[in-house]
Amino acid sequence: MKKFTNRLLSTIAAAVLVIGATAGQAADWPGRKITIIVPYAAGGSADRVARNLAPYLEKELDTSIVIQNRPGASSQIGTMQFLARPADANTLLLNAQPYFSASIVLQGASYSVDDLEVLNVHNVGNISITVPADSPYQTFADLNDAIKANPGSVSMGTVRGGASHLLALLLRDKLGWDDRLVTYDSGAPVRTALLGGQIDSSTNGAVSDAAMKPKVRSLALSTSNGISAFSDAPYLNDVLAQYDVKVPEIGDVRFLAVKAGTKKAYPERYEKLLSAYQAVLANPDYQALLEKQGSAEETSYRGPEQSTKIVRDMDELMRSYKSSFGE
Repeated sequence: MKKFTNRLLSTIAAAVLVIGATAGQAADWPGRKITIIVPYAAGGSADRVARNLAPYLEKELDTSIVIQNRPGASSQIGTMQFLARPADANTLLLNAQPYFSASIVLQGASYSVDDLEVLNVHNVGNISITVPADSPYQTFADLNDAIKANPGSVSMGTVRGGASHLLALLLRDKLGWDDRLVTYDSGAPVRTALLGGQIDSSTNGAVSDAAMKPKVRSLALSTSNGISAFSDAPYLNDVLAQYDVKVPEIGDVRFLAVKAGTKKAYPERYEKLLSAYQAVLANPDYQALLEKQGSAEETSYRGPEQSTKIVRDMDELMRSYKSSFGE
């Protein structure tokens, strides 16, 4: 009995030491700078999210945060550099879907969504189907009728490999469109082409398109939550109901992630990081910044489970429409 009691006391003591060590790790971490890798050039939407987030996250974690832009090869360079770092929560990735999956599906990148633990989908850049204000297409039905009546003639601009491109392919597939799809490297030249009359319509970022009002109008929005800047625009699935068609609510998804394995190896760091991130999103000053930039409506805390599903669902969509991207 005495031997059993001594063994039990030893076990309890060891457990206390482990708990004490874990608590100590949580208290000590980060203890050094945290790096956020953005696999895109400075000034883009993902970069802006990271740079807006960093100073608030620094205060919550009481450390310094460094933003590293590592553009190139359709985000592969930065993502590979992130995946080469240890799974210790000291390096984060600010990436975007469907560009992350496009680098795999269209560019042959060797990683996958399984290599990430998504903390949160930070924001979803909803898409607008936009036409110039003097366009003859007053409604989505007008645009649909014109495309059906004039195969190969009605042009639609979009950003190659992005959510807007994916949405354009979905509409082609679901509605049987034979439109003339014109791809660009980013949203700005799409808007320039639309205002310049080089294209008849576009699928592009809704908030940025709304900044062109009253020179443009939106025929439909990819969201069902509304965008105040385009408050008069209908929701896409509402206008598609007359054709007995429905599409996923997709947009350009910016998400923050750690490397797969972090949660298991450093659960205390994972939870501390997640709590700090939630505190930033709840910070009134940060919310005011989002309001000022027009992105408050698109930004929220969705949590790891829902966010991972969003990232994975878009990965599956990209794989489903892989062959259509080359058309």
